[in-house]
Amino acid sequence: MQEVVEEEIRISVGRSIPRLDSYEKVTGLLRYFGDIKIPGMLYGAVFRSPVPHAEIISVDLSDALRVPGVVAGITAKDILGVNAYGPYDDAPILATKKVRYYGEPVALLAAETPEAAAEALKSVRLSYWELPVVASIEDSISEKVKVHENGNIADTAIFSRGDFEEAESRSFEIVENTYETGFQKHMYLEPEEGLAFYDNDGILTIMYGGQNPYGDRRVAARALNISEGKVRVISYPTGGSFGGKEESAFPAHLALLAYYTKRPVGIFYTREESGIAGPHRHASKIILRTGVDRNGYLTFNEAKIYADTGAYKIWGPNVLDTMVETVNGPYRFSAVKLEGYLVYTNNGVSSAFRGFGAPQGNFAIESNMDELSLRLGIDPLEFRLKNLLNDGETAPLGNTARRMGGVRKALEEAIERRISLANDNLPWYIKKGIGISLGMKGVAYGGDADDPSTAAVEIQDDRVLVYFSNTDYGQGINTGHVQIAAEKLQIDPSLVKFVNADTLLAPYSGSSNASRSTVTSGKAIELACEDALSYLRIVVANQFRTDPETVRYSNGKFVYGDKSISLFDAAKIARKLRGNTRFERTYYAPRVDKPVKGMREAPRFFNSFAVLLVETTVDKLLGKVRVDRVKAFVDAGRIINPLIAKTQVEGAIIQGLGYALIEGLKYKNGVPQNLNYTTYIVPTAFDVPKIEVHFVDYEEPLGPFGAKGLGEIGLVPVASAVSNSLRRALGIRLSKLPMSPEDVLAGIQSEIQKQF
Repeated sequence: MQEVVEEEIRISVGRSIPRLDSYEKVTGLLRYFGDIKIPGMLYGAVFRSPVPHAEIISVDLSDALRVPGVVAGITAKDILGVNAYGPYDDAPILATKKVRYYGEPVALLAAETPEAAAEALKSVRLSYWELPVVASIEDSISEKVKVHENGNIADTAIFSRGDFEEAESRSFEIVENTYETGFQKHMYLEPEEGLAFYDNDGILTIMYGGQNPYGDRRVAARALNISEGKVRVISYPTGGSFGGKEESAFPAHLALLAYYTKRPVGIFYTREESGIAGPHRHASKIILRTGVDRNGYLTFNEAKIYADTGAYKIWGPNVLDTMVETVNGPYRFSAVKLEGYLVYTNNGVSSAFRGFGAPQGNFAIESNMDELSLRLGIDPLEFRLKNLLNDGETAPLGNTARRMGGVRKALEEAIERRISLANDNLPWYIKKGIGISLGMKGVAYGGDADDPSTAAVEIQDDRVLVYFSNTDYGQGINTGHVQIAAEKLQIDPSLVKFVNADTLLAPYSGSSNASRSTVTSGKAIELACEDALSYLRIVVANQFRTDPETVRYSNGKFVYGDKSISLFDAAKIARKLRGNTRFERTYYAPRVDKPVKGMREAPRFFNSFAVLLVETTVDKLLGKVRVDRVKAFVDAGRIINPLIAKTQVEGAIIQGLGYALIEGLKYKNGVPQNLNYTTYIVPTAFDVPKIEVHFVDYEEPLGPFGAKGLGEIGLVPVASAVSNSLRRALGIRLSKLPMSPEDVLAGIQSEIQKQF
C-alpha cells in the first residue's frame, strides 16, 4: 500500500518545543523516588566489604538482628534464584566466597528507621582473610595476584587487516606514544534510590531510576526465582545517569528485602555510598603507532589497548570493542593491527559511561593525528579531511563505510569557521593555543547483536498516547518521541502524551544507552504511526464507500474529495470495529555488512561525528589551563529538537572538559579516596567556556525523519582537542588524563631540560 501521508508538512520535527518535563523539574513538583515515602515503609541498608580483596570466612548477622527496629537480614544464601547481574552474569548480587572490591555488597538489612538500619550495619560481623590488592593495570598483567581464579584477563579483542609490513615500510613518518586515561565518576545529581512493594494483586513493584526497566525486572525476578511477569519496574523519573545506572544489583536488593519482609522497602544511597557502590569509566592504557607516507596519506595503525574493568566485566567487553574501533577514527588505513585486553583489578567496578570507550580511543588517535600533521606541516583540519573515509571504502575493522558525507561537511564547515588566534599583549608566561579533534561514536548496538525496539501508539478520543520503555534521565527522549509521533500524525505536539519506562504499560524498547533511543524506538514509533494511519484510512474509506487508495491524509485529517474525517473521529469509528486503536511495531536496527568474529559492540552501522575546535589559555607559571572557546560541528542526522540537541552537546562538552582537566577517581591500594562533591571535583559554571554548536544538514535515511543519536558524541573529542591545543601552545604533548596543573608544569620542565 502506498504511503498514507500524501504531503509533507513540518509540524513538529525541527522545532524547539519546551521539554515536556521542564516545568515540573524547575518548580520541584516532579517527585523522584527518593522523595516518596510509603506508610509502613522499611529502610533498607547494604553492608559492604571494608576491604578491597578478601576471602570470606563467615557473615554473622545475629547482633545486627538484635538491634531494636531491625526486621530482616539477608546474605547470599537467602537468594532464591540467580545470584548474578550484568550482561555477562559475572557480578554477584551479594558476595559469597570472596569480595573483590571495597564496598562490594555482602548483606542486606531492613529496619523501621534509617537510624536503626545504620546501627545494624555497625553490628554485622564479617570474618575474612585479607588478600593482596591488584591496584593497577600493570599489577593485573603481572598476575602475581589473581582477582579471579581463571586469571586477570577478562576479555580480549584482537583484529588485523591488510599487509602490515608493506604499509609500515612505505611510511615516511611514524608517531608512537603511550596514552593513559583515568577513572571518571558519573556524579549524577540523584544518587541511587528506590522503593519496592507488593500491590493488591501480589505483583512486586519496583520503582528505581535505572536505564533499562526490563533489564532491571529480569535481575529482580531471577534473584527471587519467579517469572518476570510477577515483577513490575517503573524507571521514570530519573535524575541523571550517563550510563552509571545501566546495570546494577540495586533492583535485586530491593526485591529481596520486600520479599522477605512483605512490607514496602526503600533504599536511599548517600553521595558517598553512591561513590563506593556505583561504577565508573574504564581507566585505560593505549600504546599507539600510526604511520603516514610522504604525500600525507595514512599507512597503518597499530594499537595495544588495556582497559581496567575493575572486579567484574559488567559492560567491559563491549567497552573494549568500542575502544578498538574508535582508536582508528573514521580514517583510511592500508593496514591495522589491533590488540585489546580487558583486565581485572580491585579498583571498584568499571562499566558504561557516556562515550562507552570512544573517549579513550579518540584521545589516542586524535593526538597521533595532530602530531603527524605537525611533522608534515599540514593544516590539521585538511589532514583529517584528506584521510577521511569515503562511502563504500573499507573501514579499519573491515566493514564498509557509509554516510560519510555528514562528517565531511562538518570538517569543511570547521575550515570555513575556524578560530583565529590572537596573542597580542599577553605576558610572557601566558600562552594560547587552538586544538582540533574529530570524534566518532557508534549509535545503537554494533557487531551482529540483535537490537530490537518496540513502541506503540494509541489514538484516543482527543489525544494520542505514545508508549516506549526507554528511560529519559535528562536527554529529552520523552519530548523527542512525542515530536516524532506528532510529525508523523501531523497533529500539534500538545495532543500527544507519553507513557514510558514502565514494564506494565510500555513495551520493550531496549535500554537507554548507546545514543540509540531516537534511532531505534523513535523509528518504532514512526512505524507504529504508519500502521495506525494505514488502518484508519481503510476505516475511513469504508465510511466514504470508496477505495482506500483514494483517501489521503493531511494535517490531521483523512480527506476524500470535499469530505474529511479527523484522526480522532476516525479512531472513534475504528474502536467500534476492533475494540481499540493501539498499534505496536518492532524495529530492528540494521547491522554492518561484515561483522568481526568475537566482537559484540563493533563495528557499528550508525555513527555520529563531531569536529571540535578548542581555544585554551595556559599559565606557564601555575600550569593552569583555561578553555576559552569551543566550536562544535556535529553530524547527528536531522535534529528533532534543536534546543534540546544543542544543550545535550553543550553538556557533553562540559563533562568532557572535566574528564580532560580535573576529574579523576583516585584509588589507594584499592580504596577510593574522593567520593563526594567536596573531594571529587567537577566543572562548575565558572569553568564553562563560550560554546558554539553547529549541526550539519545531512540526514540518515534509516532514522526517524533522518535523525541519528547525539547524546554522547559531544564528549568524545574534547580531551584530545584540549591536549592538541596545549601542544600548539606549549610545544609539549600531554598524554595522560586528567591533564592537571602539576602535569602541565612537569611537561614544561621536561621540555626545558631537553634543551640543555
